Amino acid sequence: MSDYRVRFSATSSGPLDGDAGERLHTALLTMPGVDGVSGVEPDEGGSGVTATFHIEVRLGMADAARDGSRLAKEALKVAGMGEAQLVELAVTMNDDVPLRDGHRS
Repeated sequence: MSDYRVRFSATSSGPLDGDAGERLHTALLTMPGVDGVSGVEPDEGGSGVTATFHIEVRLGMADAARDGSRLAKEALKVAGMGEAQLVELAVTMNDDVPLRDGHRS
């Protein structure tokens, strides 16, 4: 299995709630298949968010992109931001990553 870092950005047509970043962070931490969360950053304009999480994938980059996209969309729904659209997704193969809060960072 290989470890991949998935970073995504999503925007909403309207402003996000003030706690949207915290809700997304919690959603990602509890998603099956997510090995850790490096960070969640709401955009300054209030209608977007960027997040980074880690997953392990058996077969390669294409599977990591597919799984990462699915997990990002599902986490947005769980966090109450189902209307937000993914506007960017970057998947990077990760080497040894230190643990933070019991998860990869």
